[in-house]
Formats: sequence, structure tokens, C-alpha cells
Amino acid sequence: MNIAILTDSSYDGKLTDYKDLYMVPLLINTEDGQEFQDDENFDKDKFYELLETQVLKTAQTPPGIMLPMWDKLLEKYDQIICAFISKGLSGQFNTYRMISETESKYKGKVFVTDTNGVSIVQQHIVGDIAKWISQNKTGFEIIELVKQDSEDFKTFIIPKTLDTLKRGGRITPAAASLAKILKIVPVLSYDGTIDKAFTTRTFKKAIVESVKELKKSVKGLKKVDLTHSRAEEETIDLVKSIIEKEGLEIGLDAELTNVISAHTGPSTFAIVAWKE
Repeated sequence: MNIAILTDSSYDGKLTDYKDLYMVPLLINTEDGQEFQDDENFDKDKFYELLETQVLKTAQTPPGIMLPMWDKLLEKYDQIICAFISKGLSGQFNTYRMISETESKYKGKVFVTDTNGVSIVQQHIVGDIAKWISQNKTGFEIIELVKQDSEDFKTFIIPKTLDTLKRGGRITPAAASLAKILKIVPVLSYDGTIDKAFTTRTFKKAIVESVKELKKSVKGLKKVDLTHSRAEEETIDLVKSIIEKEGLEIGLDAELTNVISAHTGPSTFAIVAWKE
């Protein structure tokens, strides 16, 4: 059976990493009414310029982009596995799962999975889907395997500054000011949705405590995946050195996808541990 993998721009890997991998863009909207498709034509410098001055919002892929992509792929493939951004972060999953199950021409051909993923989590799951396809698994089998896969990770997200979170209303100006004065750094947990985990007094301490907590939570942990939004090389080197000093290898290493950076801002790091 000939199967395609379709992801969206919450995936921050390379399309050339896997055979038969395709992508549709999510949307990024600005305060002044501009709308950008988050694809290879959306310049990273442009994105970070907008992020410095405006509150950015993200939106799911429009049907006018998604459905023609399905139709085009089904001319060449028997089935499509859609590995989209977590349903806890976007309506993308619910919208297109419903269409795939109610439109007769897509039933049994288009499978929309809830990956719980974004960024390097998405990379890991897409890699597993590619492996299962090579093992001649069908779409019906793969959608069940993804359910298991999507529960096997633990992630911490550490923003170095709270400016973007404050501008977007995700933290109050008073709380942001107090955190700055007290040098409090929040650590966020991610398991398909984002929530507060704990706080520390410095960014370095936040990284150290996050890595230690991952080691406690995942027995026999030897390797973690790392992703970050745009940051100074000195900060990136610091984070990597802390991980290595804790005796861990770095597996996947990527730049955080725009649709997450739009909400957390620059110099945000995410560390992912997978349960074996």
C-alpha cells in the first residue's frame, strides 16, 4: 500500500528527512490585520521582527488549502496519515478528523491522528509513522499506534523572558514585573497542552531543575531532545552544557516552530524526554 504522511508547520524538521512526507501551513495573524501562511516562504527574520512589535495569533490551515492537498495526494497514494499539531493547542485535529470521517471520498483513505505533538515531539512521531509505513502497517493500524506513542513523552518549556507572554495576555503585566524584580523564571509542562509546572529564581536554575526532573520521571534516561526559539549562541551553549553535565546526550536538536514561538517569544527552550 502506498501511504503519504501529511503534517503541518508545527513540525520543525525537514521534509526531505522522510520519503513521501508533505506539509500544509498553519496561519500567523498580526494585530494590524496581516495574515501569513507559515511555510518556507515566510522569512524567519520577518517573523521575529513582527514578534518584537505585535501580538501574533495563530490559526489552523484553511479548508481551501487542506482539501486540495488531500485530493492531490490521493491521486498518487492509497492513504494519507495526517500528523497535525496537538488538539490541545489548535482546532486543526477536530476540524479535519470530522471531515475525514464524514466525507465519503476521504473515509478509509485519510486518517487524522491526534499526535499530542508540536516541534520535536512532532518530529519523533512523524519518524515513527515513517517506520510503521515501511513495515507495511495500514492507516487503521498506524492511527492506533500513534495514540500509544503520543503518551510516551515528558516535556518542559522554559522561556528566558516573559515579554511575549505578557504582551499576549498570558501573564499579567504586574506578575511579569514582579517576576523580573525577583528574577523568577516559570517552567511550563507540555503533554499536548501547556501548563505551569514550577518556578525557579534564575534561567540557569530553571534548566538544571528541568533536566533533573526529567531524569527522575523517566527511568534510565540517557538522551533528550532539544528545541529553542531564536536565542544568543551563549545561551544555547549554556543549555547544552547543562544537559551534558547531567550525563545526557542530545538527540533531536531544532529551532522551535513559529506557531509556538509566536506565543512564548524568543529565547524559549523546550527539553523532551521519551519513555522507552
